[in-house]
Amino acid sequence: MTEMFKNSIKLTSFTLYKERVYIIAWVILLLLVAAVMLTAFQNQFTAEELQGLQVMKYNPAHIALQGPFFAVETFQVVHFYAVEMHLFTLIAVAIFNIFLVMQSTRGDEEKGRYEVLRSLPIGRLSAFHAVMITAIIVNALLTVSHGVLLSILSISGMTTLGAFIYGVSLGVTGIFFAATSAVISQFSHSTRAVTGYAFFVLIVSYLLRAVGDVTFRPLSLISPLGLPLRAEAFVSNQPWPFFVMLILAFILFGVAYFLNARRDIGQGLLPEKQGRDYASHFLRTPLGLAWRQNRNTLFSWAIVLLGFGAALGGILRDAEHFAGENGAFQMLMPGMHGRAASVACDQPASADFSAVELFTMFLNVGFSIVCIAPVLILVFKVLREEKEGRAEPILSRAISRSYYLTSYIVLAFIASLLMPFATTVGLWAVSSLMLETPLAFGSLIHSMMVYVPALWAMLGLSILFVGVFPKAVALCWAYFTYVFMLGFFGELLNIPRWAMMLSPFYHIPQMPLEDMRVLPLLALSAVSLVLTICGLAFYRRRDVTG
Repeated sequence: MTEMFKNSIKLTSFTLYKERVYIIAWVILLLLVAAVMLTAFQNQFTAEELQGLQVMKYNPAHIALQGPFFAVETFQVVHFYAVEMHLFTLIAVAIFNIFLVMQSTRGDEEKGRYEVLRSLPIGRLSAFHAVMITAIIVNALLTVSHGVLLSILSISGMTTLGAFIYGVSLGVTGIFFAATSAVISQFSHSTRAVTGYAFFVLIVSYLLRAVGDVTFRPLSLISPLGLPLRAEAFVSNQPWPFFVMLILAFILFGVAYFLNARRDIGQGLLPEKQGRDYASHFLRTPLGLAWRQNRNTLFSWAIVLLGFGAALGGILRDAEHFAGENGAFQMLMPGMHGRAASVACDQPASADFSAVELFTMFLNVGFSIVCIAPVLILVFKVLREEKEGRAEPILSRAISRSYYLTSYIVLAFIASLLMPFATTVGLWAVSSLMLETPLAFGSLIHSMMVYVPALWAMLGLSILFVGVFPKAVALCWAYFTYVFMLGFFGELLNIPRWAMMLSPFYHIPQMPLEDMRVLPLLALSAVSLVLTICGLAFYRRRDVTG
């Protein structure tokens, strides 16, 4: 048995060295976000304002999107930080571990690196075991670093126990998703496919938690994102969810080892689907090939967002019980930009627009920002095809670079229309069954699709990066993170207006509180067109990477 794990420690050192930049960048980013947000909250709110924020526990939209509220006698900064940031940080840690495991297991197999390693005097499971040890070490580092950082910050309500409970929740969640990814990686030979499966598990976990926190608590307890929140960091500091998560994680590790020992390198446990003997005429075009490679990604995102909208549509009936009786809409709806929030505060639910419509507007902001992700993913597939050497054989034929890149732009453009539409359909379909007075589909789709020009602006920016800065696409994802943070926390943190205006979503009229304004939409569309043209022009002139 020991021969199967021969030289695992050396391979662990090698894996840590190979992934050092990725690991260090993620750990520093997570620590930086925690420090900045805690400091911002500490400086932003007085003790009286924090007590007023406790009305959030009655807001079903906030609970569904950002997690449950645990009652406490004196509501302090750390409690507000847990409400606002704990769930998002758990999701970030899960994403970090999914990519770490997938690129170090199935990704290395796909690139032929495993075959090189297996030619050395190592055991059959040594390389896989090294990745699992690496994941545990990295998540232990996340636990300790967050516990230490939060303990030394002078934040009201912070205790050493609470800081380390928060840190442990991150580490345990990371280990669980590392184990889940390890199992999923055994089922397909494609890195793209198994990564998609892992993200499907993550999204389902989020939806289970959202529905469970609002309507049926047991659903939250079976969600890998809902269970760690039941530790109630900074409140009761319960350790029992961590033991449950670790037991499940090590069971999954055992399953992953068992499956890995019984499959061939480069193969998956699921049989590959056999294709046709001859390609269709459409498949022999760059657009047809791009469609064939990415249609599963497109449909998977559409189905997930349809389910996301449906899950949150089920909570709209609770919004009727949370009418605008107090003037706290600006604090309760952090995603609402300042000008619209002030209108909401001055004009509570009335004949003009109901509380349900106000909550729908808040949800639309979050939905539209989430819809950026599949658009960027589809555009950046071009760079992956280049890096993996699959673009060069295509471009060596009588196919222009503009045509090749345009194929992916078309798919991303379809995604920019399909994703908001799918989300709205899910929201409307379920809410119509729940509400006494269903929302009009026409007005609902109108208030959602108005965000499409902002998605086009992000699409144009991504194309510019593909053409001009192909090695710096991380900056584009950083800007997406910036837009995300402004959308959810901009007004809450009292971000300056000039900084808010850097987000394309700031310029979108928030209906029904605001009248339709065509000029900002045309301006964003024009910016998208200019960025797209520039990206195409530079892509034609730069070298193909790989």
